[in-house]
Amino acid sequence: MYKILLGSFLIVSFQIFSQFSQIDVQSYKIDLTVNDKNDTIRVKEKIVFDYTDLSKSISFNLTSVNSSGKGMQVLKVMQGKNELDFKHKENLLILNNFRPANSKNIELEIHFKGVPIDGLVIGKNKFGARTFFGDNWPNRAQNWFACNDHPSDKATVEYVVVAPSQYEVVANGELISKKMNKKSVVYNYQSKVVLPTKVMVVGIANLSEKQSGTVTGIPVFSAVYPENQKGAFYDFDMAPSILQFFVDYIAPYEYEKLTNVQSTTRFGGMENAGCIFYDEYSINGNRSSENLIAHEIVHQWFGNSASEKDWPHLWLSEGFATYLTNIYVQKTKGEKAFQTQMEKDRSKVIAFSKRYNHSIVDTTYTELMDLLNANSYQKGGWVLHMLRTEIGDSLFHQSIRTYYQKYRLSNADSKDFQKVVELVTNRDLDWFFKQWLYQAGHPYLKFNKKLNQNTISLSIVQKGNVFRFPLTIEFKLKNGQLLKEKIQIKVRETDFSKTFSSELESIRIDPDVELLFQE
Repeated sequence: MYKILLGSFLIVSFQIFSQFSQIDVQSYKIDLTVNDKNDTIRVKEKIVFDYTDLSKSISFNLTSVNSSGKGMQVLKVMQGKNELDFKHKENLLILNNFRPANSKNIELEIHFKGVPIDGLVIGKNKFGARTFFGDNWPNRAQNWFACNDHPSDKATVEYVVVAPSQYEVVANGELISKKMNKKSVVYNYQSKVVLPTKVMVVGIANLSEKQSGTVTGIPVFSAVYPENQKGAFYDFDMAPSILQFFVDYIAPYEYEKLTNVQSTTRFGGMENAGCIFYDEYSINGNRSSENLIAHEIVHQWFGNSASEKDWPHLWLSEGFATYLTNIYVQKTKGEKAFQTQMEKDRSKVIAFSKRYNHSIVDTTYTELMDLLNANSYQKGGWVLHMLRTEIGDSLFHQSIRTYYQKYRLSNADSKDFQKVVELVTNRDLDWFFKQWLYQAGHPYLKFNKKLNQNTISLSIVQKGNVFRFPLTIEFKLKNGQLLKEKIQIKVRETDFSKTFSSELESIRIDPDVELLFQE
């Protein structure tokens, strides 16, 4: 996800950050009907789930009607031919005194209607045309369908979408059928791959579509507004080569297809599984969004398939997408472009730390949107960069691939990633992960220099928290020679001295851009 063009933030209660541990959803089938007369949607939803804790009531997230009249009104809840008693208030749908005969593969059908407060964004695009776009991150899916709205509960999803006949529909999964009636069109999409609710979406709009290519048998499509289709198609035509890069670097692609969609939603880019949405203004025909497209494609592996177990570990999505995009830059644009991007990311981390000096794994947040910050993105990326420097490129690449294979279509937290890296490297790296993930800040260094002819003496002092890290210093001599020294820093003050064969002209700290630090 690219966190630009956020607009006004959704206020969410801390109590609904966690999942319902008593249910494990296996599948959703969402029959959604929209119209052009008003913003009311009608939904018939089938949920199949396991009941994992019989001591708790069966509950789902579903936004209830608020004082302005927006929200969902539940009409009935059915199990087979039996209508169930329920309570729907404070954004929870609770089944009263429902004790099913078995705890596996329980099937419910929920009928409701209403105007979505959020989640399914209904409005007009920049050309004035009406659009409907799912926009679920972080826990906004519950605004338009009943669910266990947490990334740790993954399920398959199927959509049957009925819309006025002028619209095209895009969604997760494979297009099973499209039927045209006199006044409406009916699309059926099905994803057989389990997804977290945060990346389950439909898009309904006047769209032009084309196939941009095929990667390892996966069709890659583009869906854009007709008014700027030439430039937008040109931008999205970069996607097949980017997808191929990450298939080669990480692992095979999991989903039935990849559709890149010009949309009118909240974020600059949103990594919906196999159906990525991009802000309508970011697709402009000059290919300035190459890194944005790469970032969202990385998420198909990290965030969508291998997802964080809980919100404090968001860096496993955003930090990975940020850094692997930088690796894409390194491999396609060269080392200088890569280092320039890492320097930009480092500046963002330092600037953010002056406003909010907290650890990456942050349990102090009060709103999920607060986690969309430089710690989750750029600092998370820098942790991976420093890990790569610490263990070497080959073992780093192996660690990324091994971690993905172990947690694909599942969930992990930061400790799980650490265990994988330690297994691959056969090293105890607890010191590394503790200081970079669970300790706030970064090295704040002061260099006291003394030069006596050809000899330099350095005192390297850490202010604030003490970190352990290798520090590379480059020495340029007046005879034109360049020398590098790597110093292991482990304490608050480290002394270093060296005598050269020629007079010293200058020194550079961290010449290869390997350390997150501030002078």
